[in-house]
Amino acid sequence: MENKRSFILILFITLSVSSQAQEIFRPWEGIREKSRVRMWHYAPPADHSKGMGIIILPGGSYHHLGINNEGHRVAEKLVQEGFSAFVLRYSTGMYGYNYPTMMEDIQRAVMLVKEHASEFGISPDKVGLLGFSAGGHLAGWMGTYYDTNFLARYGLHPSVNLRPAFVAMIYPVVSMVDGITHVRSRRNLLAANHPVTLRKTLSLEENVRDDMPPVFLMTCMDDPVVDPENTIRYGAVLKEKQIPYRLLIYDEGGHGFGTAGLWMQEFLLWLDEEIIH
Repeated sequence: MENKRSFILILFITLSVSSQAQEIFRPWEGIREKSRVRMWHYAPPADHSKGMGIIILPGGSYHHLGINNEGHRVAEKLVQEGFSAFVLRYSTGMYGYNYPTMMEDIQRAVMLVKEHASEFGISPDKVGLLGFSAGGHLAGWMGTYYDTNFLARYGLHPSVNLRPAFVAMIYPVVSMVDGITHVRSRRNLLAANHPVTLRKTLSLEENVRDDMPPVFLMTCMDDPVVDPENTIRYGAVLKEKQIPYRLLIYDEGGHGFGTAGLWMQEFLLWLDEEIIH
């Protein structure tokens, strides 16, 4: 009985938070036979819009999603600032999914948002990604491999360039190599019999492209979940390759705190100064 009450309470909270979204999309409707993937759209008033869309990717070790703390609450803050926000519930290991399904989900989401940009009141060239923890890895993964068509096996060939306007990675998983990787995220992302070479392919610090979108990074030195060395090494490579980026490192903060702290103000300032023209 207690478990049933807890479930009902969680469901109520979820519906209460997501009910503020204006639209809910099913990106794979008519394409995949079954899919739990959903995308919630939060739109600012037309007279307050900055004409930019931000797709939010919650974390959860590629196993589950912290969709309220790192999804809907983030969207509520962004929409107050004039951004169109999209919360993506992508596929996770909890439901038996692994590589490359998550990349298919984000490519499909970017494709939909860009192809319908005018309907959302935004520019197709101003669609960025904001990811947390494992969602940060997914955002960086998309920023790295946006022109590899993971959708081709569904017969989808985007009519728009899927390159994000920016990639923001908050206390992110970056590397898949032993030593600094977040083992649980890697285990959920990669199947048990995956080729070892795939670990290098998905280690973002080893694959920074010369035309990488601008990157915003944040980590805390006391993070007990994801080694901050992930972010530090990634920032060093971005600097070496002269990719526009902003790196925030806090002494304290831990992990999984969503919009708490000063980083959101710094992120918004970065968007105003470096991305929005």
